This record gives sequence, structure tokens and C-alpha cells, in this order.
Amino acid sequence: MNLPGLLASYLAPRQPSFLVLFVTARCNARCDFCFYADHTTAPSTGNGELSLDEYAMISERCGRIPYLLVSGGEPVLRGDLAEIVGNFVRNAGARFVTIPSNGLSPDRTEALFRDLTSAHPGCHFRAAFSIDFPDGRHDVSRGVPGCLPALVESAERINRLKRSVGNLTLDVVTVYLPANAGEHEALRDFVRRSIAPDNHELHLLRPEWPAVTVPGIDTDAFLREVALYRGGSVRRESRALSPLFRGLNALYIANLRSIMHGRPVTRCTAGRKITVVDETGKVRLCEFRTDVLGDLRTNDYDLRRVLRGEEASEIVKGMRRSRCSCTWECSVSTDIVTSPRFYPALLAATVRQIRATRRTSG
Repeated sequence: MNLPGLLASYLAPRQPSFLVLFVTARCNARCDFCFYADHTTAPSTGNGELSLDEYAMISERCGRIPYLLVSGGEPVLRGDLAEIVGNFVRNAGARFVTIPSNGLSPDRTEALFRDLTSAHPGCHFRAAFSIDFPDGRHDVSRGVPGCLPALVESAERINRLKRSVGNLTLDVVTVYLPANAGEHEALRDFVRRSIAPDNHELHLLRPEWPAVTVPGIDTDAFLREVALYRGGSVRRESRALSPLFRGLNALYIANLRSIMHGRPVTRCTAGRKITVVDETGKVRLCEFRTDVLGDLRTNDYDLRRVLRGEEASEIVKGMRRSRCSCTWECSVSTDIVTSPRFYPALLAATVRQIRATRRTSG
């Protein structure tokens, strides 16, 4: 791994080190809590998506971006997704790639990760499946009969593939909803028995900005549950810097109470160190807010040009003046890892993760 290049990306003030790519708005589910529901379309609808050639140009001009999260819609519905991701691995130095999925397409999912792990052995891939109930209520919430059995099959295939490659992690993400607030012990048990992921994370249901939490969420109950989820993620995994990532997650969780009460823990780096590109090429400040920093199609597909432009700079300045705060895991984690004042705590959290993994493995 190119650690100097990784550090250079994180330390450069206007070079994003975390990029969220919404590669499609197409989705084969209709989740009743989806924050992107107003944008999603039927699986057969392209809706002005960026082409493979356009993604190639973006990857050539965006600078070094070590962490890539590929989202949607349902990302695996793009038949050229392996090629899109490959462009960012080769041209932008992506070394950690997360692809979340609803698990409804086992064949596509297995083929995608088989192709990616084989073609890019120096990059680590994370398959992240979403489960919110341990039974048929999951299908109801997702709006698709048979969603949970299909997801379990997809996870089984990824687990089999993971045993033959060294650059793949299988994770599960659960969203904390008012409707599943009393289900988490049963849900953790189901996931442990049926899927056995490397990590099982609990995320907070996303509110309408600028609210920090959704009405009906018991903050204390959520914080108790999120600690239980984190405590179960101690299995050794093949991902390079795994203790650092887990320590970062622990630090994020440790600061959640302050964030949920409207107290920012550090300056937000959205639009600078982390940014979002939607499926049509619009560069967005973050996943919470609607601010558009610019359009890649009218800026020669140059992400850094957009981020350094006058319009983007004014939006970022306004966001910082307002001391904007949210619970978006990707953004807060990026804020922490790029803030020197958190480095002693991050080092301590990383050491604790190393010790916990050794105890479990021993």
C-alpha cells in the first residue's frame, strides 16, 4: 500500500480523500425510509446517468482519492460497474472501495466482486448489505417479497468468495428505525447466525436537514444499541489498516451524543475532504443538504476545478459559518481523521482495536 500517497491525499486541504459516487438512481426496491427515494427510478430507466467514458474522464482529473463509496439507487444494476470502479482504482489511486447493496441480485453481486477482487488485488473491497428486520418485515420495509432470502444468498456467495481472496470484507448495515427499535437483539442474533459478517454497524435513520434526528427516535436507546453493535465487531479481517478503521468508527460513536444534541465535534470538511457526485454529474456538498457545488459536465469533468470554484467556495464558507452538524457517518469520520486534535484519541482507539482482535483470535 502506498502510505505516503494516502497521507498526502488526506493532508491536502482541497483534495477530496473520500468520494461518494451515486452511479445510478435505478433501484429494484422501494424502501419506506430511503433518503434518496425522490430520485430513484425503475431498474430499466437510465435517467441521464453518466456514461463509462465520462467516469473515465472524472477519474483521470479528480486527483488521488483513496476512499470510494459507490452508491445509488442499487449500484449493481449498472452492468459496467466493475469498469467504473476500475477507472478510479487505476487513475485516482482508490484503495478502499465500499459498495452497499440490497442483496436482491445474487448473480450480479457475486460476479461484480469476483471481477473486482481479481482485477485489483492491491485494492480492498467492502460488500455492505442492509438488513433492518430478522424476518418477513424486512421484505415489507423494502417493498419487495423475497428480499431477505435473496440477501442471505448474496451474502453466502460473498462469504464463499472471501475465503478464496484476500481483499474482500463482508459487512452488514442496519438502520435504526422507530419500527425496529425493539428488535435489535434478535436482529444481531439473526445476522450472526445467517450471515456472519466481519462487521455489523448500526446507522441512524436520516432526518430532513437541518434536523439532527428523526421524531420518535429515543437518543439514549439508540446510543446503547450502537455500542452493542460495535462490541460485536472484533473478528480479524483481511482489510489493511482494519484496526484504524474500527478505531475511527469507535471514535465516531463516542462523539455521537454531542452531535445528536447539536454540538459539532469538529469543523465539517464536506465540499473539501469529502464530497458527493450524483448519477448525472452534479457535485453536491453532502448527502444531507441539497447544495450543488457545480456540474462536472460543464466543467470538463474536473472535480477539483468544481471544488475550487467561486460558487463552491461560497457554499462551503456559508456551511462552516453556520456550524452545520449532522450524524452522517462518512462525513463525521472524515472530519475526525483529518483533524489533528483527534489524532491522540484515534491512536488510542486503534491500539484498543488491535488488542481486542488479538484476544478474540487467541
